[in-house]
Amino acid sequence: MTPTPHNDPPPTPTGSAASGREGRGGRARGWRRAVMAAVWASAAASLTAVLAAAVLAAQVEGLAETQGLDPIGLLFPLAGAFLISQRPRLLFPWLMWATGVVWSAYSLLFSLTGWMYFHAPGPLLPYVAWPAIWLWLLAVPTFTGIMPLLFPDGRLPSRRWRPVLYGNLTLMVGHSLLLGLSPDPSFELDVPVGNPFGVAALGRIPEVVESWIGPPMILLCLLGVVSLRYRYRAATPEVRRQITWYFYAMAIFVVYWIVSAGTQDTFILAVRIFLAAGIPISIIAAVLRHQLYGIRLILNRTLVYGTLAVGAGVTYSVLIWASNSVAGDYGAVAGLASAMVTGAAFHPVRLRLQRSVDRLFNVERDPYRAADLLSRTVQRAGDPAGALAEAISVVRTSLGARGVGVEVPGEPALSFVDGELGARPRTVELTWHGEPVGRLRIAGTRPGREPLDVMAKHLAELAHAVRLSTDLRDSHERISATRDEERRRLGRELHDGLGPTLTSVTMTLDEARRRLERDPEAVEELLVRVREEMTSTLMSVRELVDGLRPPVLDELGLAGALRAFGQAPGPSVEVTVPPAADGSEGLLDGLPAAVETAAYRIVQEALTNARRHAQATSVLVTLRREAGELRVSVADDGTGLPDEPSPGVGLTSMRERAAEIGGTCAIAPRPGGGTEVTAVLPFTPPA
Repeated sequence: MTPTPHNDPPPTPTGSAASGREGRGGRARGWRRAVMAAVWASAAASLTAVLAAAVLAAQVEGLAETQGLDPIGLLFPLAGAFLISQRPRLLFPWLMWATGVVWSAYSLLFSLTGWMYFHAPGPLLPYVAWPAIWLWLLAVPTFTGIMPLLFPDGRLPSRRWRPVLYGNLTLMVGHSLLLGLSPDPSFELDVPVGNPFGVAALGRIPEVVESWIGPPMILLCLLGVVSLRYRYRAATPEVRRQITWYFYAMAIFVVYWIVSAGTQDTFILAVRIFLAAGIPISIIAAVLRHQLYGIRLILNRTLVYGTLAVGAGVTYSVLIWASNSVAGDYGAVAGLASAMVTGAAFHPVRLRLQRSVDRLFNVERDPYRAADLLSRTVQRAGDPAGALAEAISVVRTSLGARGVGVEVPGEPALSFVDGELGARPRTVELTWHGEPVGRLRIAGTRPGREPLDVMAKHLAELAHAVRLSTDLRDSHERISATRDEERRRLGRELHDGLGPTLTSVTMTLDEARRRLERDPEAVEELLVRVREEMTSTLMSVRELVDGLRPPVLDELGLAGALRAFGQAPGPSVEVTVPPAADGSEGLLDGLPAAVETAAYRIVQEALTNARRHAQATSVLVTLRREAGELRVSVADDGTGLPDEPSPGVGLTSMRERAAEIGGTCAIAPRPGGGTEVTAVLPFTPPA
């Protein structure tokens, strides 16, 4: 029996240490709130910048066609801010947010440069135009080359992709620096504006590099798409579904970019921008449809309580208006009545709304419906392992969890996982008839708000069935290997031992026959040698037979053979054969040979263990024949089993002897002290 762990609550921190931790925790929460406020404020500023850029571009001829409502600046900051608010420690949402903010700033500055050149030229124009020369290089290589390399977990697919990442970074830093120092940036801005930071020595080098920058950018972007394909092939089915949307959006964008490379047609440029807008849309689709970043539960809660808050506010306002219109001077009473009505309707409305949203997200919170769905799914599975895998998938869908897994201890330990568990999943112990059979791990749900109790019982039964089937398969494999090894041993003994001996006997007899006429006195010596060799051969054959079936079983029967074995030095052994369950004599005659051999070997091993390890003084062996089975019990009064018994050769041998004929063998503590071995050996009764 494994002792039950005590989950004592941790000691409550007191004194200055607790105050220090609380202070640090409060400061950390304050910093997080400040950062999130800044992220959302910058996203809102990006939207404003995009709108302002569109307004300014509309007032400048030639800019309105390409600088309209930029979908990249509109979608990237909002999508990135939303993901950061839920998973702030992931790198990819930060890249998405920063790309949108930088791109919206570039759009605003580019449009503002053109507007100022035609409507308000002045000394500030070159300084406003200067960031618009190179700022786009911080955004375009990021969302075309770097983000595909790091999607979705912020890590490269493998180390071999580092040169691609370094290539994108080199292009960003090197080319932006070259453009920022260009003495004549009119080729980039389309208006003759001077560069206050230009280096005359560079001449037309930045313009030449700019004319050839397209192919390396396309190549790096193409490699980023290839990395997505590489990651897709090595990913789990769930991650593959998440990558698919983003992969196809990037593939379409790159193909169109390659086809339209070098073309400056306004329509083609506009289509390229809107195809680039498909990139954040694909990421949002992966988030909403395939639970990317565990966002499903967050959307569920946001939809429920957001709708509830709006509905409650509207209901309360309508009731206040209606009550004031009807009640007149009793406004306070009307307000109280409205609040009470709204409060009374809050809970039932929340339950109905939660059920509707759960159906939308395929979440089942009714424990009995969830258990029924789980049972029907398990019944369709072919084997326990497949049933457990299907059950875990159903549990995850029903709970709306980010990941669900079951660990089945034993040798070997088994693990079944659906989704992503993360670093700190919640653990629930699975017990079957009071015995721990596994651990359920859940990530992405709140404790106490799901039908876990009912589902855990089903999962515990499946975990127990998986353990039994695995142990049975391993036992069958060991039995098969043992049988093959025994056959190999018998063949070797017969070939190397019995065969040469019989050959020697035959040759000796031939020699005796030849000497019988000319040297009769020498024949006697040869015959003596033949007798000695035959005697040795008989002993070898007897040893082989004893290894297959003890001859004492044929001589004394099962009970007699066990009594004879129990007479060896050590504890006193009593062998009893009580009447059968139907009242007839519990005779052991007519038992199949395999059952007799298995029972004899199991009792023999149990008595050996009692003599060597248990320090027992008496052992009771009970043989009871019932309908279709023989029950064998060996109980001693020794020291008993250790707290964590190790499955040694003897214990494993007893279980395998029983399993070989379809039976079971259990070793457990004996009530009152000692150990009891119980074996159930089935057989087919004679007709």
